[in-house]
Amino acid sequence: MISTVSVLAAGARFFGTLPWYVRRKVTPEVARAMLRDRLANRGRLLIDRIAQDVLSRKGSVYERLMAHAGCELGDVEAAVRQEGVEGALRQLLHAGIYLTVDEFKGRTPVRRGSLTLEVSPEQLRSPRAAYHLPASSGGSRSAGTPVLIDFRFVRACAANCLLQLQAWGGDDWVKGVWEAPGAGARFRLTKFAMFGEPPQAWFTQIDPNDRSIPAIFRWNTLALRWSSRLAGRTVPTAVTAPLNDPTPIVEWLARTVQQGVTPVVFTFPGSAVRACLTAAEKRLSIAGTQFLLAGEPITDARVATVRQAGCGAIPRYGSMECGAIGYGCPNGEHADDVHLLEHMHGLIAADGAAPGLGVPESTLFITALHAYSPFLMLNVSMGDQAHIVRRACGCAWDRLGLGVHLSSIRSFEKLTGGGVTFFGVEVIEILERVLPAEFGGAPTDYQLVEEEGPTGETQLLLSVSPAVGAVDESRVAEVFLQRLTAISEVAAVMTRIWRDAGTVRVVRRPPAMSRAGKILHFHISRKP
Repeated sequence: MISTVSVLAAGARFFGTLPWYVRRKVTPEVARAMLRDRLANRGRLLIDRIAQDVLSRKGSVYERLMAHAGCELGDVEAAVRQEGVEGALRQLLHAGIYLTVDEFKGRTPVRRGSLTLEVSPEQLRSPRAAYHLPASSGGSRSAGTPVLIDFRFVRACAANCLLQLQAWGGDDWVKGVWEAPGAGARFRLTKFAMFGEPPQAWFTQIDPNDRSIPAIFRWNTLALRWSSRLAGRTVPTAVTAPLNDPTPIVEWLARTVQQGVTPVVFTFPGSAVRACLTAAEKRLSIAGTQFLLAGEPITDARVATVRQAGCGAIPRYGSMECGAIGYGCPNGEHADDVHLLEHMHGLIAADGAAPGLGVPESTLFITALHAYSPFLMLNVSMGDQAHIVRRACGCAWDRLGLGVHLSSIRSFEKLTGGGVTFFGVEVIEILERVLPAEFGGAPTDYQLVEEEGPTGETQLLLSVSPAVGAVDESRVAEVFLQRLTAISEVAAVMTRIWRDAGTVRVVRRPPAMSRAGKILHFHISRKP
């Protein structure tokens, strides 16, 4: 966990350093030059990371993995020359040089034959990265994974975001953010402030002044606003727009569109659906709005609801640990079709290369090629899987040389809804022990089922088997939410979003089984 002193020190660096970076706006020419240079030197970037950040740090996690595998720098250089970046990464994966999401998060030891390592995320931070922006990953275990971000990395992300908006014809779009008042929002607003006009609107799904919210959220919000003001590129004041009544953001979108301006708002797919449905209920036109979507599965139903309101749905795939991994293809064949940012990352699928992993073959392993990325990630699984294909699509990303597409992006070990993510180990204890002890029944009598409503809204069902007998359904939901809240301060904020939106609903039904006959703690109900 980040100590209080470290948080305060990082906050001071943030306040003092942000103005200098924000004043140096990223231009389209600079963004394209950054991409082309890095894309042309991907192999060198991978070799540089392994040479400087792995092999020169004796006793570090990856250095010990490589030593155990008998892998030296010359082996990597030869593999890159012969098979390219992804070919080299596959060789490393096959040799046991990778981390599963549980290993990366420090939830389970790393075991490779006779080698056993106890790992924590702190050991995996990028050694060359400065820590300007304190953050925490979406996972709510403990206080989340500490993520300390270098503004040089944020600047690279800003360049990619600028190119994304350009690819969709959004040079003059007005930027806004709608998410919880945490690290993600600060990262997004800082990134938006580094190119084009500063962001014009900031909506939060929780009131940042609510006294039930940890004070650090309010302090960070104030620090961001004052430091951006010093830079002459002031970030807007946060306006509360909860999921159960998103009227403030809907009215802003309607006014902006009426003025002949196109707003682009970063938010979650379920939130965008809520905004579109609310606009229809209030007879407000937000047609023309562009939603930049991430954080949840981007499905056909959700995109259809957004488009029915006359709005655009631009997919993005990424994580707080390594930033954006892929940005949406304007000529996409799927709702979540994104171009892999190959100049920032190496990416491979398991594809049977490491049969002992016990994960789906479509499991993604990500490698961070940027020297200032928050973490040193070398073949790390974040618990996601996707379909990978290289094809020519003719869009702006394709013309820049990014030809790898990802689609059908899903998590196989995280529960995500309303922009909220909980890792499985955090919830299993509640399902298997807490609820049976309180209401009766067996561990398999309680299950979380994620369904998609007809308009694409996320519905999280807490399924209670009829075998349990009569229960107070509202009490079951309340105990579940209370125990989630108690996990950590981060979890409390995330649970608050679910509570306000009424996302969790108790149903009485037998536990759903997978096609293999397994009763899983989390079940995703797919439409036929």
